[in-house]
Amino acid sequence: MHAITQKTRTLVTMVAFAATAGFAAIAQAGDAAPATGRYEDVVVSYSDLDLNSTAGNKVLYARLELAAEKACGNAPATRDLERKAQYRSCVQSTLNRAVDKVGSHEVQALHQTNAAHRAG
Repeated sequence: MHAITQKTRTLVTMVAFAATAGFAAIAQAGDAAPATGRYEDVVVSYSDLDLNSTAGNKVLYARLELAAEKACGNAPATRDLERKAQYRSCVQSTLNRAVDKVGSHEVQALHQTNAAHRAG
């Protein structure tokens, strides 16, 4: 049980850091910084999931997606294309790090499949 708790704590720190680092890099790259400097710590609990099952990995991936979105703040208005691109970049980089941190090959495969669908 301690190992699951440690994984959850590590994942929380990573999700929050990735969101902050993602927006910091964007702010340095251009003059359009995010409207708020507030980033949330997001707890992704998965001790209740069986990561040896497909269903458990799908649920975990869905939780990671929601956590990445929450960590990056509210999605900007549809008309603000520059901020929308920044937000999508933050969510994607945060989700990439979260998936890598979990270390599940099945979650990684789900992530790659979803990324391919978004790109194509």
